[in-house]
Amino acid sequence: MIKKILLCLLFFVISPTVLFLTIYFINLGSGRVLGEATEATPVPLVNVMASETEESVGLIAPTIKAENSIPPLIENYLRHYNSPLLPFVEQVVQSAKRYNVDPRLIVAIAQQESNLGKVIPENCFNAWGWAIHERGTKCFQSWPEAIEIVTQGIAQGYCQKGLCDDPCLMMKKYTPKSNGSWCAGVKQFLNEMETGRF
Repeated sequence: MIKKILLCLLFFVISPTVLFLTIYFINLGSGRVLGEATEATPVPLVNVMASETEESVGLIAPTIKAENSIPPLIENYLRHYNSPLLPFVEQVVQSAKRYNVDPRLIVAIAQQESNLGKVIPENCFNAWGWAIHERGTKCFQSWPEAIEIVTQGIAQGYCQKGLCDDPCLMMKKYTPKSNGSWCAGVKQFLNEMETGRF
């Protein structure tokens, strides 16, 4: 019984000491006071691909640039969902860069509209619900053509008008009859790609 009491006492004395020393030595070389607030500037989704500077993004791994992490992230996302768009990752990224659109937004819309191109009319290549209305469905000849036209259209019709920063604002024009589920879905898919939890 005394042995158990001594072990518990030893644990409650040594554990806090080790924890305190660990935190102390970690912060010793950082030049900051423990608990001091740090300021991190959020990176807007739309401008991640537009950045041509060599400045790094992030606090943990400053050598990883957001621009470099997006193509493999999109590739993993499309692979995870077994999307027919997987072979066209580079096309999505390059078109988005050309028109200053976040490629994750292009992918998120395709996820919301067609389960990443898996639920579309046969030989239509329209994963974005682009120009689908009462008069019919807009079809494209190929995935590359669809990616280019849709990305350009989103850039000109939505992003240049400030609607791409918030899927709920975008929804009012993209699919005005939505009850809010479009916005919620696009936000969810953007979040999945942002966090890597998919």
